[in-house]
Parts: sequence; C-alpha cells; structure tokens
Amino acid sequence: MEKFKEGQEQRIREAVQARVDQFAAHHFEFCCLVMGEPDAKEHIIEIGASILATKWEIGPSGGSFVQAIVDNDLTQSFARADNINVKAIPFYVSLLYNQGYIQ
Repeated sequence: MEKFKEGQEQRIREAVQARVDQFAAHHFEFCCLVMGEPDAKEHIIEIGASILATKWEIGPSGGSFVQAIVDNDLTQSFARADNINVKAIPFYVSLLYNQGYIQ
C-alpha cells in the first residue's frame, strides 16, 4: 500500500461528502438515513473514503465490510454490514463506479 499524498485523504473525504449529498438529493430512503440517524452521514463518509482508498491501494486497508464491497462480494457485504451500511450499499456501489482517482 502506498501512503496518502499530502492532503489526499482530506480531498477524498470531501469528494465522498459531495457524493453523499448528491445521492441523497435523488434517493429518498438514503436521504432519510443520512438525515434521520445520528452520526449516519459521518459514518457513511468515513466508510466511503475507506472504500476508495482500499480500491486505489493507498493508506491503510479497510476492514472486512470495506473489502467485501471493493471485491464486489454481495453476500459478504450484507453479512458484514452494520445497521447503517446495510442501507448504504447502493451508495457505495455508485461511489465505486462513478468516482475517479483523487490525487
């Protein structure tokens, strides 16, 4: 694994936050999750950033849920998801597919 470049980790988190807001604007159930559960948005941003870093092999690797998402392992993704992440899987899949590499 490579190390993050200076400021890269923060830029990734900012990109994930923008994608969370964009996804919530178009997906009612996700919006309710982000707005309705305390700390859900921050948790999703943290996991989303870990997913991207794991995909790009920079920084520390993510945990078993993150690895299952990156590996496109649907069964393990659901098996390892907490109560927030099980509802956010569609967002994470969209994030993986649509987010380009962030320097």
